[in-house]
Parts: sequence; C-alpha cells; structure tokens
Amino acid sequence: MNQPIHAGARYYGALTLPIYDAAVLNIAVPYAWGVPLAVGREMYRRMVGARHLDIGVATGYFLRKALADRDMAEITLMDLNENATRYAADKLRRFTVTQAVGDALEPFPVSGPFDSIGMFHLLHCMPGTIPEKAVALDHAIRVLAPGGICFGASVTPAGRQLGAFGRMVLNGSNRTGALNNAQDDHDTLRSEIEARFNDTKIELRGVMTLWEARDPK
Repeated sequence: MNQPIHAGARYYGALTLPIYDAAVLNIAVPYAWGVPLAVGREMYRRMVGARHLDIGVATGYFLRKALADRDMAEITLMDLNENATRYAADKLRRFTVTQAVGDALEPFPVSGPFDSIGMFHLLHCMPGTIPEKAVALDHAIRVLAPGGICFGASVTPAGRQLGAFGRMVLNGSNRTGALNNAQDDHDTLRSEIEARFNDTKIELRGVMTLWEARDPK
C-alpha cells in the first residue's frame, strides 16, 4: 500500500525536479536562507560513507557532487515521493542504488546498518513541530552502523531576521505547503539532536541549522 504523501513531498514531480537545483539550491539556499551551496557540498563530500542512506533525496545533487571522484558506493535513497528516488537513482546509476518509499516519521523500510545517513533539507518539509519531526532521528539511529554519522540541514527561521526575499520565500513556501517550518527554531532542533547523540557539531548558518551527529545515547 502506498503511503500518503505529505504536502512538502508533493512538489517533487516530473516537471519540478529538473528545475529544483536551479530554483531551490542555487537561489533559495544562498539568497533566502543565507548559506552558500558549497557548505552542503563540503558536508556531503566529507561525510558520505561506503554505505549511505539519503532521506528526502530531491534530485540527488549533493550525493552526485560527493561521489564524483569515487568508483564505488552503496547508496539507498528513501523518500515519500518515488518520483524523487527514481530521478536521483538515474543520476547515480553508475553506483549500486536501492530505492525505498518511506515516511521518515515512521520506522524506515530499510535495514542498514549504514555508515552515514543524510537528512538534508528534510525536516523543514515535514509536518509537525520540531519535537514531533525529531522522531526521524530515532528511526535513523536504529539503522546507523556503530561509528556511523547522521548529518543534515534544516531551515530554522523562527526568532531570526530574514531579508525581504527570505520572508517572501518562507511565507510563500509555508502557504503552499512546500515547507512547514515557520515555527521551527535552531535552539529546539539543537536540543533534540543533543538529546540523542553524545558527539555533535551543530551550527547556525544564516537561518539554516546544520548538524553532524555520532555516538547515539
């Protein structure tokens, strides 16, 4: 049975995916959220392990960049929208790629263990409050290999100053349901991550929280 698609996942279709990199990654991320795209590329390059799970894959842009110089990798792509996993898998077809349709709010339909788990631009699309979204971290821990890393990025604008363009993108995205993060704040997300992992690196860049987390409690 197909799982219901949250509003934030509906926008990744045959027409929108080809323009995602240009519209979201090259415009919204640096100019609305204040984070150079190179920051995400560097995180992926540094953290993607030999057996990697990516959740909320969009076009697979960051994975493509991270794996550009690698000959081998075992990649699992998980998303509520199979359009996204299919699109990204095609871009990564020279590697061993498994596709899974799953809701990060539910136990993952993959067994692991994974050396790395990426959750980039995922939580800010999910319904609920940050504590409710953070259950995705619990599910990630269950399939994370000993010594593995869970890393991610989420726009956490609550209580922060945004420019005019950032406010326009935030309000428009939340109004349409593409994002669900108007009330998401950095400190709450940091607390949820730190409550689950012993070894964390968490920073706020612009209005985006970026994290690396190891050694689950």
